[in-house]
Amino acid sequence: MKVLFIINGLGYGGAETHLLRLSTALLLKGWDVSLITLTNDLSLEKKIDSRITHYKLYLNNKLKIINNLRALLKIVKLEQPTVIHAHLFQANILSRFIKFFNSSIKVVNTTHCVYDNENIMGLSPYVIYKLTKKWVNFHTAVSKESLELLRKRKSINHKRSLFLPNGLFADEYKYENGRSNNSIFKWISIGRLIPVKNYKSLIIACNNLLRKSHKFQLDIVGEGFEKNILEELIKKYKLEKQVKLIGTKGNVPKLLAKYNAFIISSDSEGLPMVLLEAMSSSLPVVSTNVGEIGNILSTSKGGLMVAPKDTNALGVAMSEIMKLNCNELKELGKNNFKYVKDNFDMNTIVNNWVEIYNN
Repeated sequence: MKVLFIINGLGYGGAETHLLRLSTALLLKGWDVSLITLTNDLSLEKKIDSRITHYKLYLNNKLKIINNLRALLKIVKLEQPTVIHAHLFQANILSRFIKFFNSSIKVVNTTHCVYDNENIMGLSPYVIYKLTKKWVNFHTAVSKESLELLRKRKSINHKRSLFLPNGLFADEYKYENGRSNNSIFKWISIGRLIPVKNYKSLIIACNNLLRKSHKFQLDIVGEGFEKNILEELIKKYKLEKQVKLIGTKGNVPKLLAKYNAFIISSDSEGLPMVLLEAMSSSLPVVSTNVGEIGNILSTSKGGLMVAPKDTNALGVAMSEIMKLNCNELKELGKNNFKYVKDNFDMNTIVNNWVEIYNN
């Protein structure tokens, strides 16, 4: 059996990380795997397993889009996949284009987010999905909220769709814990420096904590076009010692082992991989109640949630976590690891994907 993955790029993101992990799990089960990327954002390219053939098409060059579409069909003809599994909107639509010309290939699409106020050439993604849904065999979403919206707007076939979360190899995050040696409480947040992550609110919350004489450090991991704006905000509140933008980091499990707690301040999410990674690292979590996060943390009992865009509540939750003693923090972390291991381990989730591919 052979699966051909298609994704926009391989930048630092949850969809991209999930695809690489799913690829590894499928290889372990004896599947042949190949991959097409559509942009030159390839930060995670070195993490592709050497057994996977990687084709690079730069569809962000609009002047060559016809030639690139021809190249896409040539790759499909060469690979002869049993299944094409696309991730993210652009790749999903292109996979349907392939299905139009190759009806025997099974096409699976995965949506990783909620489309808020987005449009492509004047049309909502939900409308475009609806117009092309007969050229996809199965559609999954990584959050229940996203799936409900797709079904509500009749963008996907109700009987041929499913909520199927991202997964990870939980045991990879069992690094030797060095956080007990921290002289001050260390927070970490991971994500693109873009408005939807609302790092502005998090920085303001940190300013409120500092005014109440809390001793802490927050490291924000990631890059994005808001970097300069956030740096100016940090300077404005004189938080240079407390809040640092530390760029992207390669070894996430080893990195997470150095911190005391994880925080998400987003206005919108699906099911962020970084949440599952932090939980697998036995970290307590403070997060805004968005996407699938609320269901996860309320069940795992490994942290606190606040309403999105509520800066004051975010600071209060951080303060509550910092007041806990070492044993209480460990208990929250232990709850989180167990929950992820039981529900999101890729060794189990891959079986769900194989069932979808085979049926």
